[in-house]
Amino acid sequence: MGKVITPSDAFTAYERAFRAGNPREVEELLREMLNVQIAVVRDKDLAESELQQGKRLRTISVPYGVFLGKFKERVIKTVYRLEPSAQKENRGFLVKVEREEEIRPNSTYVLLAQEAGYSPEKGLTFEGEGDETGFESQTDAETREKTTTGCFQRWEEHAQGVWKRSERITMYYRPFIEKWAKEAIGIETTQLQSFVDSLIWAMRIAVYLHDVGKLNKQWQEVVWQNEQRLSGKSREGYIARTSPISNVQQRNQLTSPPPHSPFAYPFLRTLLKKILGDFRFLDMIALAAARHHSLEVTGAVEEGKFEWDEWKGQKADEWLRDQICQLLNLSGEEINKMHEAFIEAAKKIKEASRADEPPGPTDAFYFLYCITNRLVKVCDWENAENIDIELR
Repeated sequence: MGKVITPSDAFTAYERAFRAGNPREVEELLREMLNVQIAVVRDKDLAESELQQGKRLRTISVPYGVFLGKFKERVIKTVYRLEPSAQKENRGFLVKVEREEEIRPNSTYVLLAQEAGYSPEKGLTFEGEGDETGFESQTDAETREKTTTGCFQRWEEHAQGVWKRSERITMYYRPFIEKWAKEAIGIETTQLQSFVDSLIWAMRIAVYLHDVGKLNKQWQEVVWQNEQRLSGKSREGYIARTSPISNVQQRNQLTSPPPHSPFAYPFLRTLLKKILGDFRFLDMIALAAARHHSLEVTGAVEEGKFEWDEWKGQKADEWLRDQICQLLNLSGEEINKMHEAFIEAAKKIKEASRADEPPGPTDAFYFLYCITNRLVKVCDWENAENIDIELR
């Protein structure tokens, strides 16, 4: 984001909208303040090849209105939209943009060097031949986390690993969370300690359960088949990550599993609200966890896309419930409350779920959403590589 919305900006926009009798004045202001990310490449196919190898596009920020205007005026004729999730559907990463409605804020677009007129000194000129912005490599930790490969792990090993990581990292985050709770949403000093304790507990539960979608029967079947091809291991319990892939040919023999991250939204949203109460900030925590792989995830899932797997006569939801009760050392009424919440969440994950929008920069819960999303991602990366990344 190149600019934030100040109180004076907001008051000016609303006053202008009121006097003009046109609520679109506010929308236009917000849109103008949102950027798009632009990358420049020499050749689409070569760029696809680099992305397939795990590299990332280097991008520069351009105001949404400026880029949309260039597209409308046909100053740039060839534009591709980056779709990180497309590979899972056996499509390319770069999808050609045909209509102006496909140009959206907070998205990444790719231009060809012969049209973009890019140079490191002048930036984007949109005037003919220029340089490309280039690529950068992902860290090993991020690659392993995104591809669910590189280090064989059972589901419970991965969940316990990220849980431990979250304890250390939330200690670093706590002062910032306390300041936000006090100043942004007005929690009284007398309630601050208990409120932040509950909030951090919910964030850590989101970390522990962010991969609940991997307990889908189809996901387990596909990934265990991949593991057997890689290492010869026979199935034993639930898998979270496969053994290392030695070469490209071996990678091409593997089957892409179905998406797993969106299922975290309906499950966590239901579980956390059943335990802590019907608070909007719990929606934000659930959505932040569901978007740990891609910011395109909305939390919407189709009915019938999830079926709890089963191992040795026990359904995965019952097994998971026992795992978390043991992790939290629950007893008596606490177990009963967790069981009730799990029963409801286990049903919700199988039903159709509506889409939800993340909070914007002016939303009081924007900070909570961002820091939860970062917590889930960093714990995932640290566990994948077994290193400390955050504030090391």
